[in-house]
This record gives sequence, structure tokens and C-alpha cells, in this order.
Amino acid sequence: MNFDKYFQRGVRYTLINTDDDYAYDVIAAFISWGIRNNRKCYYFVDRDVLTSLDFYLRQANMDMIELIASNKLIVQSSQIFFENNNVNSAYQNIKDMAKDAVMDGYDGIAIISDREAFCHSDYDEEFLYNYEKELNDIFEKYPVSAISCYNIDKFGVDALFAITHLNPNFIYKNNDEVYVHINDEGFFTKEETLGIVQEFLKKREKVIRENKVYKFISKLSGELSYKKDEGEILETALNIICSSISANRGFVVLFENNDLPKDFNSDYVISYNINDDIVNTYKQHIEGGTYNPKVTFSKLNCLVYHTKDISGPIKDVMQKNNILSCITIPIKFDDDILGCMWLSSQDKYFSFEDSSEFLYMVCQTIGKMLVEYRRYKKIQDSLIQSRKMQALGELTGGIAHEFNNILTPILGYIQILKNNIDDPILNRYIELIEESAKDGAKIVKRIQEFSKQKHKEKELCDINRIIIQSVEITKPKWTYESQISKKSIDVKLDLKAKGFVEGTATELREVFVNIISNAIDAMPNGGFLSIESFNKKGNIVVKIKDTGVGMTEEVKEKIFEPFFTTKNERGNGLGLSIVYSIIEEMNGHIDVSSQVNEGTEFEIKLPAKGAGLSREHLNESCEEKQIYKILVIDDQEPVAVAVSEMLKSLGHDSVYVVDDREALELIEKYDFDAVMCDLAMPNCTGAELSEKIKQKKDIPVVLMTGWLGNLNDSDKKYIDDIIQKPFSIEELKDTIQRICKNKVGK
Repeated sequence: MNFDKYFQRGVRYTLINTDDDYAYDVIAAFISWGIRNNRKCYYFVDRDVLTSLDFYLRQANMDMIELIASNKLIVQSSQIFFENNNVNSAYQNIKDMAKDAVMDGYDGIAIISDREAFCHSDYDEEFLYNYEKELNDIFEKYPVSAISCYNIDKFGVDALFAITHLNPNFIYKNNDEVYVHINDEGFFTKEETLGIVQEFLKKREKVIRENKVYKFISKLSGELSYKKDEGEILETALNIICSSISANRGFVVLFENNDLPKDFNSDYVISYNINDDIVNTYKQHIEGGTYNPKVTFSKLNCLVYHTKDISGPIKDVMQKNNILSCITIPIKFDDDILGCMWLSSQDKYFSFEDSSEFLYMVCQTIGKMLVEYRRYKKIQDSLIQSRKMQALGELTGGIAHEFNNILTPILGYIQILKNNIDDPILNRYIELIEESAKDGAKIVKRIQEFSKQKHKEKELCDINRIIIQSVEITKPKWTYESQISKKSIDVKLDLKAKGFVEGTATELREVFVNIISNAIDAMPNGGFLSIESFNKKGNIVVKIKDTGVGMTEEVKEKIFEPFFTTKNERGNGLGLSIVYSIIEEMNGHIDVSSQVNEGTEFEIKLPAKGAGLSREHLNESCEEKQIYKILVIDDQEPVAVAVSEMLKSLGHDSVYVVDDREALELIEKYDFDAVMCDLAMPNCTGAELSEKIKQKKDIPVVLMTGWLGNLNDSDKKYIDDIIQKPFSIEELKDTIQRICKNKVGK
């Protein structure tokens, strides 16, 4: 841009620059104009400007070094010129400089003066205004042209707008565009141009304010990135905010479940240099109903108090603590108010009104950080729970084999005993023991499944029958506890459901036993337990209702979470988590309703299957019964004996050994129809032993195990079937028939 038509003798310009752009191109153009018009040039500045100035002067075909060496350009400190030489004598200095230049053969002087020196002095805006006003007289009487450089980032909008009124000759840059106004020679009238400049200054101030926020937020984010909990995040943020502005005290109140906290304790209040009386007064203010932050901040972005303008307890506590003003800002995310921040100041020159927009934007950012932290914490907690479940699976995997070895002979002998007792009452007790032993075995399997999912064989289950069994299984618990507490627990059944549900009977019994047991625990003073079943919209619905102590909303929300328990050391927090998992796997739904001191009701919905559907487990085999010779191999003798006896009870000829080498010797000597081998043997694994057996004779091998672990495909190559401990006589019967029938088929 050609500035020659704008730069004139006896005219002073106000150049508005910024921290981002000091407008060295305009300054170089002014120096170039002065040199070409035989003016001696002075540049008063306290920054290192030579490199930038040299760049732009070269574009005007001028050599800065040569200009300085020939004294055509003088670069000096503005602080020295304005302060050390006494600002009041600056007028005379400029007159003397103009006279000296004329005596040296120049036509006058061109001065560029950076006003930032005033920012570091004790001079206020009024002094600066008067100084600029008196300078106007010099330019009317002496051959002086000048540019006064004002940085909007340092002086602000109000000061610069006052100066542009005083000196209407000004230059400003908006991005790469340069705008110049000299009296009425511009494209706009003086009033229009002033309006344009004012708009520019306001936009620039907004940019400065936003940059300030972004820089602060960047600093805040860096400080908060490594904080470990919500309290640390808020405490650090509060400390940084208070130290960055003139706030001598502050606190943050977190809302509980998007509402005001019931108690202003350390869990909800984070403070900075705060006294209890301030927080207590704030609390009383809210509890008294005169102030509700949620209502207030649904309409306002902040609330500012000045001690001189208020009355009552708040004024008293503010005066007591020498507080002149305070502000409350909401911590928000979208429309949710997560809490609010209270800050106070003892500085009479500080205005919270000027900082309110900045503080509001910062608190919004804190709100986003809180939401992100809570989301991260939820994911982290979920991951921890997942790892707990994995660890639980790994832990139980090691001991499952031993538990199942204990359960195998118990279940085997019970089933043998059942087939040899005719007393109906004893048989009923034995059946209950058998069902409990089976359920115990399958519960071990379910716990194992936390770390490794397995395919489950589903069957059609009579849910009414399972409910009755569950009540019978838990009957000793609620009758015994009634006798101990002398408080009766009455159980009423109303089972009208027709049809079946698809699942496993063991898991369904586990569901009902768990819920019934919890209901009994919830009625320490006795009560009433009702269980009803009925059909509704293609589902079988079961409702289990007690008149116990009930649950709070907080407890109700967590009861299906793993490891959550209200029973302290009496519970492990897995019961209802497993119940929820079972119902979900059956494509069902479980819901709970509860009121404190009014009881709890569980409602379970499961897809119904028609009553006419056949159930494979009810069909009796019509095949002709065959007798097989079977070798049982298990290093645990009680298990080996029990399995052998179970086979004998089925009519088979069975021999057992506890040593793998002895087993191989027997296989060489005798012809066995099948071999049942334990997975964990002392000298080699069951898979390895199966391979050795197959190398000797083509005999079906069944692997017995309480825990499959990481059995791979190569291990299964020589195994015909797998049966998991503990197993029932019926499962054993089906397995033997299956593998021996396959052998005959081959």
C-alpha cells in the first residue's frame, strides 16, 4: 500500500497494533516517507525491532544500517526518552529535536514513539490523555510528523477509543488490510471511521479475551491431566483460578445426582483459603430458600455481589472477612449443572464483572473435564471389574478340579443309594441332597465361566416345578431362622404359569434360591413371602415379593453389579450378578421395585415355550440295554472308586486304577470297550495318556475333568468324548452309550 498521500508534515497518527502484529511494515513505510522527504527519523522503542525493520526497509530499497550510521535514523529506548528525561519535558525535547534537525539541513523530523513504556510506569490513563492532548500544539507549530504506537493488548479498548477521539488521524490493521484515516480525507466521515475503529477494537478485545481463556485452559488442562480423582481436579483448578485473578478465597460445591447436596461436607465442597463461617452462611442461604443455584443459573451465567450493595447475614460475613465483592459461577455441561464455584476479592480495583465471561468459559471447561473424568472413571471401574472377574475365573480354575473331585463321589454314591432305598420319605430327602449336589457342581462351573464362556445345552424347564424345588431347598433356612428369632416367615405360592422356558434347570434353581435367600435375609423380624407365576403376552412371568426392609434407590441401582453387597462379610456380591446374567442369557428380563421399610419385589419375564413341545430329557431310551467293560483311571482313589461303582450300578463291568502305567498294562492284557481317564494324572496328562492308549488299541476314551483349562485341538485328537466332573449317573449313562454305539457303528 502506498502511504505517501497520507503521511503529511505536521500530522500525528495513532497506530493501533497488537502483540501478534506490531505493524513494522507501516513503520518502515513511514520512515521511508520521512527519508525521501528530507526528514530526520527517530524511533523510540524498547523491543528488538532491527531485524523486522530491516526486512521491510529493504523492500523500500533502503539500507537500515546505512541510515543509522549516517544519523538519518535514530533508534533509542522509549523508556529513557519518556521517563529518564522526565515526561513533562518531552514537549521541549521534541521542539529541540525539530530545531536541531532544521539546523542540520533537514526539513523537519519524523518520530515513531512506542507507548508501551507507559504500561510499565505509574502513569494512569488520565495522565496519558492529557499528555497526548498537549502534544497536538507542537505539531501545529513545528515541522514534526509522528506515529504514536498503541498496543491494544496492553492498553485495552476504552483507553484507545478515548485517544482516537482526541487524535482522529489513525492507522490500524485488520489481518493484512491497513486502514488509514486523516481528518476527513478518508473514505468515511470522521464519525463513521470512529465507529469502524470502535468495532475493530471490540472484536480485537474479544479475540484477546478468548485467547486468554484458551491459554488459561491449556495451562489448566496440563495441570489437571495427571490428577487421580475428582477432588484433586477441582482443588487444582480452584487454586489456579484464584492465583490467576484477584480472588483471595474460593470454594466449589458439587451437586449430588444433579441436585444440591444434602450435606455440605468434604465430599461435596472443595475450598481455597476459606473459613467455615463463609461456607455455613452460603449453606444457610440455600437451605433458607432465598437462593437456589439450580434455578438461578438456569437463567444467568453468573451472580456478582458487592458488599456495599447487600444486607443480612451474607453482608456480615463478607465484612468480617474483609470481602469487597464475590461471584458465583455454575459448573455446567450442556444443560446439566454439576456444581458451582464461589470466589471473593479484597481488591477495590478488581471487578468480577470484567472477568465474569472469562470465568464462565473456564467453569464450562471444568464441567467438560468433570464429565470426561467421570466417563473415564466408569470405563476404568468397568475394566477393573472385568479384571476381577478374570482373576476370579483363574483362581477358581485352579481349585475347581479339587472341588469337583469331592462332589463326584458324593453325587455318585447318592445316586447309587437312591436306587437301593424304597422308603419314600428317605428317597425324597436323597433327591433334595442330589439336586443340591448337582446345583453345587454347576455353580462351580458357572464361576469358571466368568473367565471362559462355554456352550450350554439348553432344555425345556418346568418353571413351576423349579420354584417348588427352590422353596424346598431354602426351607431349612427360613424355618430355622424363624425358630431362632421367634419371628415367623410365611411363604405363599400361587403358580399358574403354563408351558416351559428354555434354559437349564440348575441355573433357574440358582436364580430362585438366590432371590428367596435374599428375601429371607431382608426379613429379620419375620414377614411374608409370596411367589406367583402366570402367562402374559408370550412370556412366563414370576413375581417374588417380600415385606422386608427394602432398598434405597442408590442400592437398587447397584444390586446387579458384580461384588456389590450390603451384607458385609456375609456376602460376596456375586449372587444377583449371576442371577442377572442367567436371565439375560435366557433372553429374559429381570426388574426390581423397592421402598425402604416396605419390602422388595422382583419380576422375572422369560419367553414361554408351548406345553405340547417334547423334551428330550423326558424321553426314555428304547434301545436295548448293553453291558460294557470299562476301565476307570483317576489318581484320586475316592473318585475312581465312585465312578466305577456308578458304572456297576448301570450294569456295566468296571475296573479302576490310580496309576497310568498300571492302566497301560491292563489295556495290553484285557479287551476293554471303553476307558474313562482323568485329565490331570501325575506322570502325564489325560490327553497324552489317551494318545498312548490309542497307539496300543483302538478303544474309545472319555476324558473326565473338573476344569478344561486350555485344552487345544491337538489334545482332543485322541479323545472321543469329554465329561465334566461332577456328573450324574444319567450323564454317565448317556456318555457310555454314545461312545460305545459310535464304536459299533465304525
